[in-house]
Amino acid sequence: METKKLIVTDLDGTALQNWETLDPNTKEALIAAKEAGHIVVIATGRPARASLHFYKELGLDTPIINFNGAYIHHPEDETFEDIVAQIPTEVVLTLFDSELKDYIVNAFCEYKDHLYVLHQGDTIRDWFHIETCTSVKYGPFKETLDEHPNGFLLEAKEGYPEKVMNFLRENYGDIVTCRKWDGDNVNIIEVFKSNTNKATAIEKLAKYFNIEQKDIIAFGDGDNDIEMLTYAGVGVAMDNAIDKLKAVANTTTKSNKESGVAHYIHEYILTPKK
Repeated sequence: METKKLIVTDLDGTALQNWETLDPNTKEALIAAKEAGHIVVIATGRPARASLHFYKELGLDTPIINFNGAYIHHPEDETFEDIVAQIPTEVVLTLFDSELKDYIVNAFCEYKDHLYVLHQGDTIRDWFHIETCTSVKYGPFKETLDEHPNGFLLEAKEGYPEKVMNFLRENYGDIVTCRKWDGDNVNIIEVFKSNTNKATAIEKLAKYFNIEQKDIIAFGDGDNDIEMLTYAGVGVAMDNAIDKLKAVANTTTKSNKESGVAHYIHEYILTPKK
């Protein structure tokens, strides 16, 4: 085999065809890469409960990166020490007692598979996978939040996302980092502890596996993949990726609906160089 690679893939918009389905060609290619001796890792903004079924479908035996790097754990190795980034609860309580509450519709704190919802109602989306949560608590965070969360999501009022992010950066920029979602969810803002991103997570795993930076290949499509693709030896943007990601990527592959990850793996990793 040629040099062992650390292959890191995002899920939504990258390895998945849609919200619920792993692209079959990408699945086959990732399994083939693993069988060829390469290391395959999932790096996603999703919580563990919404990504472990894909991990199992791929037959992985590596750590998984959840919450964009705020939670790194190993589902198959109890000796692996979890790497967890958390926002102090006192910061969260202070934040939600500020003028921020005037700009948001709802908020959702998460710690591993525990979910804390500010307002119970119609704004709770299916991407929280409520039915698989270890626990769900509703109400003011000062009454419910019993763990330092890995991060939280804010649903801003229409037209207020930029105001919310500016408020966070100006008042809590040394404690948290935030970014806005794309597409149909432009009012959703994710918030994590400062310096939490997929790049810092894969750097830790590269040391764990003794893989050099130049031998890291990362696939992504969104804003939360920018640091990861910038850090990787080869950052591969999907054809459906946002322009900001394509600008920092080393190369672009086909879209997720055209099995772009599979195309790249077969073309550049599994095909012997002549």
